[in-house]
Amino acid sequence: MAGASYESPTEYINHHLTFMVKQVGDTSFWSINTDTVVTSIVLGFIGLGFMWWVTRKATAGVPSKTQAFVELCVTFVNDQVKGIYHGESFWVAPIALTVFVWVVLMNAMDFLPVDILATGLGAVGLHNWRIVPTADINTTFALALTVFALMILYGIKSKGIGGWTKELFVAPFGNHFLLWPFNFLFQMVEWISSRCRTACASSATSTRAKSSSCCWGCGRRAVSTAPSSAAFSTWAGRSSTS
Repeated sequence: MAGASYESPTEYINHHLTFMVKQVGDTSFWSINTDTVVTSIVLGFIGLGFMWWVTRKATAGVPSKTQAFVELCVTFVNDQVKGIYHGESFWVAPIALTVFVWVVLMNAMDFLPVDILATGLGAVGLHNWRIVPTADINTTFALALTVFALMILYGIKSKGIGGWTKELFVAPFGNHFLLWPFNFLFQMVEWISSRCRTACASSATSTRAKSSSCCWGCGRRAVSTAPSSAAFSTWAGRSSTS
């Protein structure tokens, strides 16, 4: 439908809010949003390749503007990790930077002109291709669940299974057995709310941008998409723990 004329603004907006879905099997229970998966993978390789390229050219002398930008990102994420995770790990800060760069790139796709992209993709048969992966709720929930699993994994690795389990019942209100149910409930609420915030923050920015203004006149249309921002995306390379 890219490049075609639309009967109404609603039809135009619905076209740009439709995913390219591929059914798996004979039922509608399982399906894959091809545009989300492919765009996410491509952006992941772009982010990893960019960081790898910069680190390979890094010098100990006066850094270039590109190197200074990457060092700024690494320092920012590393400081955030140190303030939250106090254990020793080679992977925590690089994983955090990976998520940071990846999500920033996925949300930054909102800067691209939607009509020009739709026309170009439609010319090669890719109709209904949504270019912003974080507009898909599956992406944001996958990121949230992955971070949730990693949080548990590295918590156990840092404190041991015994220390991690004990903390569920004795923090933050104290070690008295009457407080154990309240401590456990608090931990569950904190975990669930933090993962929901991760998912909703990333999804809301893209949804808000995609539901921006639609102008209709003289047989032409224009959609202004606001740039989105989010929390975490991509890293390749060196350890940033100390």
